[in-house]
Amino acid sequence: MLTGLSINFHLHYLDALKKNLIAIAVVISLLIVLIIRIAVRQGHLPLRNVSNAIKNITSENLDARLEPTRVPIELEQLVISFNHMIGKIEDVFTRQANFSADIAHEIRTPITNLVTQTEIALSQDRTQKELEDVLYSSLEEYNRMTKMVSDMLFLAQADNNQLIPDRVRFDLRAEVMKVFEFFEAWAEERNITLKFNGMPCLVEGDPQMFRRAINNLLSNALRYTPEGQAITVSIREQESFFDLVIENPGKPIPEEHLLRLFDRFYRVDPSRQRKGEGSGIGLAIVKSIVEAHHGRVRVESDVRSTRFILSVPRLEKMIPEIQC
Repeated sequence: MLTGLSINFHLHYLDALKKNLIAIAVVISLLIVLIIRIAVRQGHLPLRNVSNAIKNITSENLDARLEPTRVPIELEQLVISFNHMIGKIEDVFTRQANFSADIAHEIRTPITNLVTQTEIALSQDRTQKELEDVLYSSLEEYNRMTKMVSDMLFLAQADNNQLIPDRVRFDLRAEVMKVFEFFEAWAEERNITLKFNGMPCLVEGDPQMFRRAINNLLSNALRYTPEGQAITVSIREQESFFDLVIENPGKPIPEEHLLRLFDRFYRVDPSRQRKGEGSGIGLAIVKSIVEAHHGRVRVESDVRSTRFILSVPRLEKMIPEIQC
C-alpha cells in the first residue's frame, strides 16, 4: 500500500520566499545605490563649492581668494596653489593695464605736441626761421616716438623669448670705455667725473646689447648725479659671476621702490615731468638684456650712493692675459 503526501504547500511557500528575497534584494540594492550616491555627492560638495567659487572669479574681481580653512585638509594645498596662481594673474593684469595706460599717455603726449605746434605754425604767417624751429622741434618729437617704438619692439621680443643675443667673446672693459667716450661731453657739461675701476675682462655675449645696457644705466646715473660729483663703474670678480657696478651719489631711492625700478614706465616720482627723462623703459631693457645672457640685475641705494649691479656668468675658459 502506497501513501502520498502533497508538497504543493511547500512549493508555494518556497516560491513566495523566493519572490520576497528578490524584492528585498532589489530594495536593498536601491538603498545601497542611493546611499552611495548621497555619500559621493556629499563628498564632492567641497569640490563643487570650490568649482563654483572659481567660476565666480573673473577679470573684474581678480582680488578674490578662496579660503583654505573652509575646505577639507585634502584640498588645502590645491586651494593655496590656486590662490597663488590667481595672485600672479592679478599682477599680470594690473601690470598690463598700467602698461597700456602709460604707453597711451607716452604716445599721446608727443602727438599732442606735434598737433599743437602745427596748428600754431599755421595760425598766421611765419618767417622761414620760425618754420624751421617748428620743424626741428617736431623732428625731436618724431625721434623720441621712433626710439620709444623701437624700445617697445625690443621688449616685446624679450617677452616672447625671441631675444637671442649673439655669442661672441669681447672685452667688457673696452665696451665700458666706448660708452664713456659717448657721454664725455654731457659729463663735462655737468662737471661730472666718470671713473672706471677694473682690469680688462673677457665675456661672452652680444657686445651691442651690453653696450646698450651700460648706456642706459650710465645715462640714468648722469641724470641723477649732482653736479661736481663722480660716477664710478667697476668690475668685481665673483666665484661664478662677475659684477659690473655703476655707482653714483645722489638722493637715495626709497626701499619700497627698488624692486619696481625695472618695471616699464615706473617712476619713483610719478608727478615728475617726463620730458628730458627718457621713455621710462630703459631699466626694463637693461633687465631683459641681462636675463637674455642668463644673468641678473639688482639695485642698492643708501644715503651714500645708488648702485646698479649687473651679474653675468663667468666664462669657464678665459684667455689668461685678460682674465677678469
